[in-house]
Amino acid sequence: MTAEPAAPAARAEKRKPSFQLIQAASVLLLLAAICAVAAVRTETFFTWRNLVSNVLTNSAALGIIACGMTLVMIAGGFDLSVASSTAVCSVVAVLLLRAAGGQAPWLAVGLAIAGTALVGTLLGGVNGVLISCVGVNPFVTTLSTMLVFRGIALILTHGGQTLGAPDSAYGAFRGIYWGSIHLLGSRAMPIKVPILIFLGVFVLSFCLLRFTRFGHYVYAVGGNENASWLAGINTPLVKAATYTLTGLACAIAAVIYTSMSRYAQAEGHLGLEMLVIASVIVGGTPLGGGSGGLGYSLIGLLLLSVIENLLPQFGVQTEYHNIVRGLIILVVVTIDVLVRGRGKKARR
Repeated sequence: MTAEPAAPAARAEKRKPSFQLIQAASVLLLLAAICAVAAVRTETFFTWRNLVSNVLTNSAALGIIACGMTLVMIAGGFDLSVASSTAVCSVVAVLLLRAAGGQAPWLAVGLAIAGTALVGTLLGGVNGVLISCVGVNPFVTTLSTMLVFRGIALILTHGGQTLGAPDSAYGAFRGIYWGSIHLLGSRAMPIKVPILIFLGVFVLSFCLLRFTRFGHYVYAVGGNENASWLAGINTPLVKAATYTLTGLACAIAAVIYTSMSRYAQAEGHLGLEMLVIASVIVGGTPLGGGSGGLGYSLIGLLLLSVIENLLPQFGVQTEYHNIVRGLIILVVVTIDVLVRGRGKKARR
């Protein structure tokens, strides 16, 4: 007798939009509202140069790291070391350009990219092994490696010296950031290379997460690691792979950053990890893992990038920027905790 009423109730529950969709829609509405205000307050916001050449290009490297962080957080992990990994990779890129400066420019660039990718993958692999195989808590592990990796960067730069790429190699290397293609052949609408790199990484990550067995395993491990292990999933390998891919993403971002400025510093990219984590969380990927997606992270990245772009235009001083970022994260996480708590009570 109780089975018949339960079926319509179950169908009704399925028809209810998930909290992630509600949160993503809310973030999109907030983004639209901010853009509307910006259109009224500034004349340059809705220009190609500001939105594409400025906002999207400058957030491309951040978005690449956010792709890796999304995989880690869906699998139930966390990574505080991405800024330090990016700093090490940036230093390695410049050192390799200096070492291969006497070679053909494109050979030097190729060696620098390959070497930086290898180093980033190894750094991510260290986090993955410590967390998934040794069993150290992700927060403790990545907090420790954040300090260790930053120390490695200091050693490589001989105590924190600023390193610059040589002219012989940088002429070709700078095209990674400053190069562009022109949409519809119009020089008024250039699309810089970092945007194309980000789109490539995003599409590959999306396909990996949504259309492969590995992607399904990432969701399963984040949802219930013990049940996934009992079901035959190699959970340590899956978790280690997400951290390794994040290290590779840091290397790609480091190449973009270095090609933009030519220089690398051991203390560079401070606070980058907070922006990456904020983008993923604001988009709707929970800290507990098991749900989320790259599309949600992209929405969060766009919101934070637009806010970063508008704060100086609205006259907000630099020292207040971190307050704004912190409040955004705090509000979103608080809402996430409250709504999920009510949902659990309603199901009891």
